[in-house]
Amino acid sequence: MTDIFSTREIATGIWLIIFVAFVFISPSIRKAAISVIKVAASRKLLIPFIAILVYAAILTFLSMQLPIWRNAYLKDIVFWVLFAGVPVCYGAVNSKKESHYFRNILTDNLKFTIILEFIISSFTFNLIVEIIILPVVTFLVMLETVAGYKSESQQVKRLISFILAILGFLFLELTLKIAVETYSTLGLVDLLVSFCIPIIFSIAYIPVAYGFGAYAKYEMVFMRMSFKEPKDKKIRRMHRYKVFLACGLSYQKISRFESYIHRMYVGMNEDEFNNLIDEFKS
Repeated sequence: MTDIFSTREIATGIWLIIFVAFVFISPSIRKAAISVIKVAASRKLLIPFIAILVYAAILTFLSMQLPIWRNAYLKDIVFWVLFAGVPVCYGAVNSKKESHYFRNILTDNLKFTIILEFIISSFTFNLIVEIIILPVVTFLVMLETVAGYKSESQQVKRLISFILAILGFLFLELTLKIAVETYSTLGLVDLLVSFCIPIIFSIAYIPVAYGFGAYAKYEMVFMRMSFKEPKDKKIRRMHRYKVFLACGLSYQKISRFESYIHRMYVGMNEDEFNNLIDEFKS
């Protein structure tokens, strides 16, 4: 199994199985978990998730046509899609994100951290060590996150951050030592491909994330418009069509149009709405 999955991935799987078993053994936790699953399986969340997977399948199919392709790369792609691609796309729906969010998707993956994450995830310790490390680090990270929400816990947060930093440097030193000792036994092409997969897929997923963000912003704009429009569906459809023509797929334009919605009112006639659109365009 270690030929397919690293010891860290196996350790993660073991802890996930234990966690799921614990969740479904306890009746109260099981009930809450089932409620969460029902929400996650709702149409609004499920359809985008399927779209993300279909897009990943298309990219994977195209990648399989390359002469350097090996089925071992499927694991890297699946992990990236589930733990990076899906969060990136769903995160784009957040209406309060910064204006350079989509550009940051690319730049964040080109920073030094991706090299660090690559080294740490590619060169792992034996299974027993990984099983011990994972819950300890996870607990400290969760504790640091919770402490960060309370002003009276800032000293605790700083202490935990310091401990995590020390562990991080120690962890990196040991990982680099393992990397130096084992790099000669690993295929250079496989290492390069594994390193490039997150970068290539991050670039490829920018249009998808952008589409998610634009769609969510249009939904927000149209919902706010509905409170200031007559109930006539024909008029509402016409308004939305004109807004779409004015904004197109520009996320910035859609966001800017939000500031014009307060000038709309239920009794607004078509000429007034057209003037509003013309003013927005100018």
